[in-house]
Formats: sequence, structure tokens, C-alpha cells
Amino acid sequence: MSEVNSGVNSNARPTNTASGLYRVDLNLLPLLAALLEYRSVTRAAQVVGLTQPAMSNALQRLRRTLGDELLVRVGRHYVLTARAAALAGPVSLILDTATNQVLTPPAFDPATSERTFRIAATSATALTVLPALSATLAGCAPGVRLHLEPPDSSRDLTRGDATADVTLLPDTVPTTLPRERLYHEDWVVVADANNDRIGETLTLDDLARLPHVVFEWNGGQVGAQQALAQLLPDLHVQCVVFDFLMIPPMVSGTPVIALLQRRLARRVAAQHGLRVMESPIPLPSLGIDLVWNPRTAGDPGRIWFRKQLMRAVH
Repeated sequence: MSEVNSGVNSNARPTNTASGLYRVDLNLLPLLAALLEYRSVTRAAQVVGLTQPAMSNALQRLRRTLGDELLVRVGRHYVLTARAAALAGPVSLILDTATNQVLTPPAFDPATSERTFRIAATSATALTVLPALSATLAGCAPGVRLHLEPPDSSRDLTRGDATADVTLLPDTVPTTLPRERLYHEDWVVVADANNDRIGETLTLDDLARLPHVVFEWNGGQVGAQQALAQLLPDLHVQCVVFDFLMIPPMVSGTPVIALLQRRLARRVAAQHGLRVMESPIPLPSLGIDLVWNPRTAGDPGRIWFRKQLMRAVH
């Protein structure tokens, strides 16, 4: 059986223009690459796992598509036409790109990466999580950078439109995005270290008679503050703040007391001269969740980054 049967109209116009690409069978590209490399229908068919007639048919289709003979007989062998020789490099590049960037899952090497990961979190949560995370990254991913930004609006989270790589979200805030518990936070009471209105231990009477700094966000309070308000409806609220990091300087040097997350209180107590005390009543804990967009869930870099966040807080 002869290798090829010519039948190309030399005046045929190719159809693989940008506007006509949708009419081209891109499955022919690997077959074209084999024909260009081996310059033999028989050998190309063996390499790609087709029969010789099937490869001959593919060559005819390629000739019609490209408007060129591609392979021509010279003596006992076949050689590439000038057009075919010019196509060898671009076809190889297209297939390499498809294999390495489209079909092959993306790889992530933290040791060499210079990627920036965006974290949406409140300042209090960031102060709790980021120091340990930064120390972890300094050892295993020195080129990785962090970009901290305010949390997306509750509307964006509910609709699933968050743009950060990860959002650190209190468990009380709803979202349609996937979420996983990052850590639990319990509550302590902070007071100025020299506040002589408090004895060795904090009592319920202390909570009732001393003035408080209270955190509120979008008109709402955390569960612990709500529980305290239900138990002590006449709670003396001297100041309302929108950021937990405003509480330590408001308490320092004053008779005011406040509820604060335990991890945060331990971190800021020495700087602001605060005393950290156990609450005399049980208070509901606060869950901080790791939230991400499912559209990027399979990205190896983001998967690795979420694992580092988990390790940083445990």
C-alpha cells in the first residue's frame, strides 16, 4: 500500500484563520506533529496508536485544512514541504503548552515561589494568626508574600463573590462559600493592671458595677457580649468600638473593663499594662472559619496556603 495519495488542490485556501478556527478539528494536531517528526504515515501511525489507513485519512484531512501537501515523495522517501517544515516549531509549541499548562495540573513549589496570597481578615484576627504564619513562611517559603485586606462585605460573602485567596470569618457571619473551622476562641476579661477596684479574682458583681468597653460590628455584638447583656441588662457601657484592637488602649490606665479574645489578650497585655482574668460566668466561644472560593479550590498553591494557616494556629 502506498504511503500517501495526493489529491490536494494547490489553489485551496486554508481555513485555520482566527475567525475559522472553530471549524478546525484540533484533534489533528498531535497527528500532524507525528507526521512532521517521522515523515512517514506508517511510522507516525505506529507511534500514536492508529492504523495506517486511519493516519492516511488524517493526512488527507490535514492537507485540505492547511492547503498544502505537507509530505511529498522524493525518490524512495518522503520529505516535508516548506510549509510543513515551517509548521514543526509552532505545532510543537502548541502541544507543549496544552500539555504543560492546560492538561497538566499546575505545580507549586513553596521553596521557590514568589507568589502573593491575599488574606481578608479583621485586624484582631490578623494579629492572632499572622505572626505565627509569617514565622512559618519564613522557614519554608521565604519568597511568598502576604497581602492583608479588610473582609469582603457580607453581601459578597453570601453571594460567593469574595475575591481574597482566603477569608478569616467569624462563625456568626453567613456565607455560601466553603468554610472550615480554623480555630476556636474563648473570652477573658481585661482590666488595667493597677485597677484597684478588682480583687484577686473577678466576680459577677465586678462585671455588674464596673464600666465596660463593648465591641459592635454592623450593629451586632458577639455571642459572648450578648450573653453578658442578657445576664446583666443594666450593664454600664461606657464606650462602643468597631475594632477589638481599640479595646486595650481604652482599658489601659482606666477603671474600664472589657471582654477580649484570649489569644489576643495574651498578645497585647504586656504592651498595654493589662491584667487578663477569667470570666466568672461561662461565655459562648467564638469560631473563626477559613473561607475560600470554590472556583479556585483545586489550585495547589491555595491548597498549600490553607494548610499553612491551619498549622500556624495549632
